[in-house]
Amino acid sequence: MKHNRALSFSRMGLLITSLLVILALMACNSGDNNKSTYSTSKPVPTKKWFEGGTLHNATIGEWNSATYANKLATSADWLAVTVWKGHLHSPNDFDKVRVKAEMLVTAVNGVVEDKDIDNLNVTEFAITLISMSNDLGP
Repeated sequence: MKHNRALSFSRMGLLITSLLVILALMACNSGDNNKSTYSTSKPVPTKKWFEGGTLHNATIGEWNSATYANKLATSADWLAVTVWKGHLHSPNDFDKVRVKAEMLVTAVNGVVEDKDIDNLNVTEFAITLISMSNDLGP
């Protein structure tokens, strides 16, 4: 009796898994057939250059392996909460901070390229560069 119950639970699990796979495939296929339906919807907004930075508490190894876009967005965040705090009011200000964020990425990259320090926190280097630089502020 125990063997039959285990077998029925096993078959039920297999049946549920198969059903989920079939439903997933149907959902994927139905999206392909209705492409014209989706073309009239609003376009998905693209991420701005300063959005999506995830390196705020990264190690140097993580910084070194990150994309330039991630480094740029994180650098913009660092600048926005330090020397640019209270100075971002217009699109022109964001253009200016982008130039400064690019400078910060270059500076951090130059300081942290040594592989012997991969486990240190990159924020400490960035904050030191920001506080020592006259060129990164507004």
